Amino acid sequence: GEISDTPFTGRIFANTISNVPKALPHVNVNKADILMEMFVNGSVVRCLALFSDVSDVEAIGSTRSTRPMFNDICEHYNAILSHAGGTGTALRNADEHGITHYNVDSLMRKTDEPLKAGVAYRDKEYKHGEHNLFVIGSGIAAYAESEGQQITGLPETDYGLLFAEDGTPAGGEAADSIKIRIKYNSTKKDTIMEYDAETGKYVYWQYGKMMVDQITEEPETFENVVTMFVPMSTIKHGYHVADFLQGGNGYYACNGKIIPITWTCGGDKEPFRFFTENGDPLSFGTGNTYIAISSPAGEVTWSSAE
Repeated sequence: GEISDTPFTGRIFANTISNVPKALPHVNVNKADILMEMFVNGSVVRCLALFSDVSDVEAIGSTRSTRPMFNDICEHYNAILSHAGGTGTALRNADEHGITHYNVDSLMRKTDEPLKAGVAYRDKEYKHGEHNLFVIGSGIAAYAESEGQQITGLPETDYGLLFAEDGTPAGGEAADSIKIRIKYNSTKKDTIMEYDAETGKYVYWQYGKMMVDQITEEPETFENVVTMFVPMSTIKHGYHVADFLQGGNGYYACNGKIIPITWTCGGDKEPFRFFTENGDPLSFGTGNTYIAISSPAGEVTWSSAE
């Protein structure tokens, strides 16, 4: 949402992020414009990090395999997706959605081809081997361009997002601590967002711990906190899919205040659009955004420090 001298005419890059306890801490998810969290199959909860400029992000992860939920979201934003492979079902689903996607785990093994080798790396000292793969931002951008993908100089695109210097929701209730229960069927997971009045941002907590970056050790913080409730179902291999075209309701928080909202999606290639309960377009605060995606059975509760 920051004002620039020229319009943004680049391509969104998305990266799958493991979000189970043994995969933590994350690396550089706080540099993403948007971080989305959701159940992707069974009890597996993962994140999708969306970057408007991935080129200066030295490492992103840990990176895991793609899922139909991720593929669907990438279609809505014409995003280039980097991931660590997936089942035949998940990869065919990505192709069916027309997603430009790269299995960095496979590419990086082509050590005789510098561009492929430079898309990712494995941290050999990381304690859990399946969670030690990290995408290199400049590498994946360079590889996509080498493959003929246009990543800059595209027409200005409407991503469905409006911003304001002050994104505090009018009439919002005080919400210094927000508990978001992401749920699908009998599976549930709680994310806690704690408002820090000094920074004006929400600090991300889960699994009883504050989330800090593995490299910088700085807290993961967000200007905007959004919850989207959406109808979900299960397909082959137990993968979850969401009916985003139905739209739905949810919540939006910024600067310690929260309001109920609604959201819509006009088509498979259209972005999500957010509104206040009375139908006015919702303006986000300038900064990064966390979005929890849950079935309608999920819950959002909050409390004030006062």
